[in-house]
Formats: sequence, C-alpha cells, structure tokens
Amino acid sequence: MKTLSIISIISIILLASCTKDYGVKITKPGADLILAKMQSGNWSGASANGNNLTISGSTGSLNGSYNFEEPVLGIGGIYKDSNGGYIMAAPAGDSLHVVKMDENAKKAVDAILDVIDKEGGEAIVGNLISSIIDKGADKIDLSNSEEILKGTSLPADKKAEIENILKNSNGGFTAGESIK
Repeated sequence: MKTLSIISIISIILLASCTKDYGVKITKPGADLILAKMQSGNWSGASANGNNLTISGSTGSLNGSYNFEEPVLGIGGIYKDSNGGYIMAAPAGDSLHVVKMDENAKKAVDAILDVIDKEGGEAIVGNLISSIIDKGADKIDLSNSEEILKGTSLPADKKAEIENILKNSNGGFTAGESIK
C-alpha cells in the first residue's frame, strides 16, 4: 500500500510538471537572425561586412559593391551601388538571392511594403524574388500577379492595389540570380 501511495504521488507530480506552462515558446527564426546574416554573411560568390555587400560570383550583371539602405521585412535588405542602382538581397541557406532593380522598382517594393502587413509581405516579396530568379527578370509578367500573390489572403482592395503597383513596375527589375 505504501508503494502504491508513493507511485501515485510521483505520477501526480510528473503530470503536473508536464502540463505546467514554463513560458518557453518555439518560434521560427526572427528578423534579427536573417539581418545578422546580411551583415556578416559569407557565400563563395558574395560577402557581407556590416553595411557593405560585395558580390563577385555573379554570372550576370550583379558583381560590385553595395551599401545597405533598408531591411525588407526581416527576410533581406535593399542595397545601393555607387551609380544609384539598387539590389534586393535575401539569404536562403547557402545561397544569396539577389534581384537588380531600378529606382522605380525600389519604389514599387517600398509601396508594396506600405500596403501590406508583415506576413503577407514576406510571402509577396519572397514570391517576387523567386519568380524573377526562376524565370528571369526579362520574362516575368508583373501584370499577371497570381504567381506573386499566391499564399496570401489579402482583402480585395489591397490585392488590387498590389496588382497595380506590380503592373506599373514592370521592367524595373532587370536581373535576378541565386549566388552560391
């Protein structure tokens, strides 16, 4: 009987300790982790040091030095070169996804970020970068926004506003590449 009482007490203690909320939450990597990678990341064809990003492994027109301008929803950053050109860069595993854009395309990205919330924004900017890299900046049709807006649940008015911004920025994205 004494053994049964001890086992019962231990069981109750274990049950209580397993159901108690200790305040530990599992979350996905936050913006700080990705932005830290953008400040000190190294890839074989690119390296980041503080606010400076140097690309040397581009097979296209992306080689050069860039200065950090602003973050993009914690998934990457916008950089500017000495000639006034812009790139949007986002680390993804052992690659750095880079999209070259003119001032109008940068304004389009800024406008998109002003219109949407963070979760919708991550999906839209991620889809935009992926589409440009997969299809090529010269082959992507930004007037057809289905591919760019997939995975989002935007209200009709915000969706129409994003579609208009994308349509007006067509041609502003001139190169996209995944640099290893």
